[in-house]
Amino acid sequence: MSHTKSTYFFAFIIFLFFISLASAKEQGLVVSTNTLVTDSGSVDIQLTLINRGESAIYDVQPMIHFHHTMAMMSKIAQLDPGQSITLENKDHPIVLRSGRYPLVIMTNYKLMKEEKSHTQIHMDSFYFREELESSIAGEIYSTGNSNESSLEITLKNNSESFKNIRLMLLLPYGLIADELGQMMGLTLRGGQEKRIKVGVKLKEGALARVYPVHLMIEYGEMLNHYTTEIASEIDFRSFQERTAIIPSLGAFVVLIVIIVIAYFRKKIALSL
Repeated sequence: MSHTKSTYFFAFIIFLFFISLASAKEQGLVVSTNTLVTDSGSVDIQLTLINRGESAIYDVQPMIHFHHTMAMMSKIAQLDPGQSITLENKDHPIVLRSGRYPLVIMTNYKLMKEEKSHTQIHMDSFYFREELESSIAGEIYSTGNSNESSLEITLKNNSESFKNIRLMLLLPYGLIADELGQMMGLTLRGGQEKRIKVGVKLKEGALARVYPVHLMIEYGEMLNHYTTEIASEIDFRSFQERTAIIPSLGAFVVLIVIIVIAYFRKKIALSL
């Protein structure tokens, strides 16, 4: 085996290893939306759920968060591998202001009938009349342990004028926040940066795992509407669970070292 071929071989092994790790994290449920808006502002949301996994998914319950309202969609008792179902919802307030509007689909489901629910959060948005971009930017960082965590939210007004913004923190099933559980109003002066700290806990009986979190930021100005969405996650796993991959990586490194040593021993033997 030439040096170039051996390099490709080792790279291919590494590629397969990390692909297998990524595949192990896949949950199978794929959520997508198609939003139709009329000239008068009526909104038609078409939600498609697909099971890309190899096993059935149970008790699939989507919820649509849109324009300060929440709509509970029909529960799907079982979604088989490869099966696709499209749901439609038109029961929303009309949009009046031009601009961008957020759309959040929070879907609870079970991988086994008797287990705790998982939550997938799908974020999308659509424009009405004009493609207007928000002046509010932000980031979310999480800190904490396996029992309690904190979200550190940083918001920045990148414009020269003040903005009266509305915040809504969306948490999946199993989490509860001490603030921002409902919509919160906030004023940012031009160029101002503000930090907000929110405590988040596991509900009783909830599993200690990685949870997605999303923050919606909206504000109106004149006849326009603006939106910013920020996504992050909170890890409630113990230190041992977070580092569980290290033994696998160690074994993989040892395997690579053995292969490399064997390769060069053979190369030296052939050169003698």
